Order: sequence, then C-alpha cells, then structure tokens
Amino acid sequence: MKRSICAVWICALLILLTVSACRMQQPDPIGAQPDPTEAAFGDDTVEAIVVSTPVVTPEPLPTVPPTPEPTPEPTEVPITDPVITLIEGNSIRVPADFSFSDPGYFAEDYLGNNLTARIEISGEVVPYVVGTYDITYSVADDEGRSTTVVRHVEIVPVEMPEIVMPPEKTVYLTFDDGPCGNTALLLDVLKKHNAKATFFIIGNKGRKDMIKRAYEEGHAIGVHTYTHEYKQIYKNEQAFFDDFWKTQEVIKEQTGSYTRIFRFPGGSANTASRVNKGIMTRLTKIMEDMGYRYFDWNVASGDASGKPYTSTDIRNRVVGGLKKHSDFAIVLQHDIHLQSVKAVDAILTWGEENGYTFLALDLTSPVVHSEVAN
Repeated sequence: MKRSICAVWICALLILLTVSACRMQQPDPIGAQPDPTEAAFGDDTVEAIVVSTPVVTPEPLPTVPPTPEPTPEPTEVPITDPVITLIEGNSIRVPADFSFSDPGYFAEDYLGNNLTARIEISGEVVPYVVGTYDITYSVADDEGRSTTVVRHVEIVPVEMPEIVMPPEKTVYLTFDDGPCGNTALLLDVLKKHNAKATFFIIGNKGRKDMIKRAYEEGHAIGVHTYTHEYKQIYKNEQAFFDDFWKTQEVIKEQTGSYTRIFRFPGGSANTASRVNKGIMTRLTKIMEDMGYRYFDWNVASGDASGKPYTSTDIRNRVVGGLKKHSDFAIVLQHDIHLQSVKAVDAILTWGEENGYTFLALDLTSPVVHSEVAN
C-alpha cells in the first residue's frame, strides 16, 4: 500500500517537471512587450525605451478676408448764393436811447467760408426818435453771387412808472445851478427840519462833494446842464445830449448811479432855444420817450429875477405860492443866491406849522410842464 502511494507522487512530480520545461521553451507571443526591468541574454542589460505620444498641432482654419466697404461716391455740394444771418432776427424792438447798437450779423458762402467782413450796410436808425427803420445788409462771394437782407428796427418808448399823486399839501423844494459854497448851509437847514429837497446841478461847478452829501442825506439829484450856455446846448439835439451826459457822468461819479430826472436850462418854455427852431418841441418828447422826466415849477421864488429881493421877500413869495397850490407845489429856487438859502428856514417853519410835507422828486412824482414856446 505504501508503495502505491509513493508511485503516485513520483508520477505527479514528473508531470509537473515536464510542463515546466515546455513553458520555458515556448516563444513569446507576437506583440508581447518585454519587462523593461528583466535582465536577459547573459550579463548585458537592455534598457526599456519610453516612446512619447506625438503632439499634433491642428492646422488653422482658412480665414475669409473681410468684404471691403464700397467707396462712397463723392457728394456734390450744391452751389448757392451766400447766406447772411442776422443775430436776434430780421425784426427787433429797441427802447429809445441816445445810441443804437446793432445786435450783430455774419455771412458764409456755400462752402462755409466766412464772408462777414465783406458785408456792406446801408440805412440809418435814429435811436431817440420813436419809429420804424430799415437796415440793409449785402454781401457777394468770389464768383460774384450776392445776397441782400433787411432788418426792421422799431424804436419804442421806454416804459415809465405811473405817476402817483401825493397827499395834499406836499411841497417839492428844488434848487438849480449848484452845487456851491451855499449848498452846505442849505443842507444843514434841511437836516434841521428833516425835510427833503431836489438839486438840479450844473456839472462843471465846484463843490462836487456837496452832490454826494446831498444824495447820502436822502435828497434827489437831477441833471440841469453842464455849461448853462443856451446857444451851445440848444444848437441841435446832439449838442444837448453831449451836455446832458457830461452832467450825468459827474452825478454818477458822486452818487454811483445815473439819474432819470432833469430840468431844462431855462425850463421847457424858454425862448433862448430859438437859435434852433422847434428844438424844445422835439426835445421834450424825445427825453420822455427815452425814459426821463423833466420838471418845471408852479411856484417861483423870484431869486433869479435880478431884483433886490431879501430873504424875507423870497420867503413871502414862496409861502404865497404854496397857499395857491393846496394839492402839491414844485418850488423853484437857486442855492447860488445866499438870500434864497437864508429864506429856507422860514419857509420850512411856516410849512410845518401849516401841515405841509417836504419831499424829494422821483419818477413817480407829479410833474409840472410849462407850455413849450419853441
């Protein structure tokens, strides 16, 4: 029994040895990769070669060139006449004034070239006379094409505030032909009575500092004249304006502003202006259209009559005139006459005792206009 078992084991061992020998002699299958770490063929060692995967760069897709924009056909500029543009339009309204300033204009040809310097202007505006005027503007380009336009200028009166009637027994004391050495005394008397007055000044007189003082103390300042030379002042409208504005400049220098009240040299009914026939008729309208108020008087002190009136005489003449004008009175005096200035204290005293109020003139004050004699 033991022998049989041994025989079986020997047979099994032989079979295993035979199978192992056959495997060792069997060639590697096609495509089998040798182990790179395994040694073969004696002592030489063959290192494994690592083959990397090639990087394939994709070829760029072909680009389509952009379609070029079609070249526009050149635009032909239409040939036209020059164009004149009037700033503020072809019709304007302008308040009456001493001067007129054109609002402006410009011109171009059809290519946009500036032709303003070539504009020729004709026509005239009389800025202080109410009415309608035409100004003509003409221009031509290099090829002789031309354009003409017309501007209508309407001169209109300046709007004035309404006149307000004061309470009864209102007195407006007015003094012409200053300032002078007597003006300081007069201002002291007015301050004493807390009364206000109006000074129609001569521009080329001395003591201009009195204009400033009078204004700062609440009195009104008006234009009278610069030279008081009738023949020169009333020579023509422009001569009157020149004289007027010289006085205005003196007033502005002392008060900081121009005034809009005035008294004609000699008053509006003067006959000295007859060196120029009809000028007072024209000037009275012109000045009002330009926004100025002129004041004559309804009570005269007589201080410039040349008669030897005393201060008492002047006081009595003024008081007599006030009694005749219970509504309001505009009194004419001259501070260049000392006797007239000395009469003021007595006039104010009588007025206070009889319920009168003494005020300065302004644009809303009632006016007294004499009948124009020229």
